[in-house]
Amino acid sequence: MKKKGIGIGIGIGIGIGIAIVAVLGFGFISFYQPIPGGYAPADDEIALYIQLDTKEDIGLLVFDYSADGSKQSGGMSNADKSLMKHDERLINVWDRETLQCSADTVALSIQFRIITEYADPNYENIYPESITKRIDTPISWNARFGESYFITITGDAANGYKAVLH
Repeated sequence: MKKKGIGIGIGIGIGIGIAIVAVLGFGFISFYQPIPGGYAPADDEIALYIQLDTKEDIGLLVFDYSADGSKQSGGMSNADKSLMKHDERLINVWDRETLQCSADTVALSIQFRIITEYADPNYENIYPESITKRIDTPISWNARFGESYFITITGDAANGYKAVLH
């Protein structure tokens, strides 16, 4: 009789374990699914949506920016080293600490660089000139924390790229 009790106990334990894994898995998937209306930035964040509308896929997107005159650099790439799709929608979120700003607004200026092939990202954001295409005109505006902003990047490697704030 003890053997049946142990078997039932193990079966219940396995069932509970499967249920826990299923709940955690569903929670993880739900958390990382895009919100239908998009990401809602917290009061101390600025969300920047970047819509690629380019003729070809790109390797990296680098942004050299200043926040209230403090120059910084950042970028985006795919962790799996694949190219970012020509019609992909990207999101970058900055918080007060990253931008080193305590006010409700910050003067932002962003100049984008398109790295046309995949290259391993580096902290210096230095890439070969042969695969680097600069968007000459920076985008500047006063951004408010808690808000989202939308930029579209168009063009191609042969004719150049353009970025527009909407």
